[in-house]
Amino acid sequence: MKFRCEKALLQSAILTASRAVSPKSTIPALEGLLLEAEENGTVFLTGYNQETGIRSAIQADVSQPGYMVLPARLFGEIVRKLPEGTVTFTMNEKMAVTIRCGQSRSTITGVATDEFPQMKDLSGTFALHFPQGKLKDMISKVTFAIAVQESRQALTGCLMEVSRTELHLVGLDGFRLALQRYHGDFVLPDDKEEIKAIIPGRVMTELTHIMEDTDEMATFHLDNTHMMAVIGNTTVVTSLLAGEYI
Repeated sequence: MKFRCEKALLQSAILTASRAVSPKSTIPALEGLLLEAEENGTVFLTGYNQETGIRSAIQADVSQPGYMVLPARLFGEIVRKLPEGTVTFTMNEKMAVTIRCGQSRSTITGVATDEFPQMKDLSGTFALHFPQGKLKDMISKVTFAIAVQESRQALTGCLMEVSRTELHLVGLDGFRLALQRYHGDFVLPDDKEEIKAIIPGRVMTELTHIMEDTDEMATFHLDNTHMMAVIGNTTVVTSLLAGEYI
């Protein structure tokens, strides 16, 4: 694998994807970032903790496609300390990676991708579109009321209710309740008048760090067990919380 890209783009993608990396895991690969360099000039960086995955894409000059897993913390530190400019990333047959930028040169060893699980892909399901800036503001106004520790797991999540004309976000911890409404025109499957999902509160908080104050759309895909949010060049996949919401 070999590619060249701007340091600022690579560092931003590392920071975003690392939000989903397991600090400690029985699967060593989950303490790292999955790198995938494709022939079309796209490099994907993925962090995954078996419940939530974040995949960020950057444009690069890819001369040799390939994939591998690098320790997230060390990789991030190396890139953060690089000078501004173009980074050259080279991996040999022994999975030793050389990272060059200006006069800086570092070597790090990667691991095989065999144990890195594949994130669920919901891109084929129906899509809901929300303006990023509005949704970011709505989330920030309900997350304070979401339970942090609760015997009812559902209360540690944010309830999302979508009808054909309205979006509701609800946070509730048994003492406080926060509700946000947004009127819009939403396309639902023909057999449904409303979609409900309980999204983990920590994931909703992460979404506010990824979304920007813009009218550009964030796209959400939902099934019975998972949610996938596509925000610009970043994709977030998470398991939904089970149970009944009050």
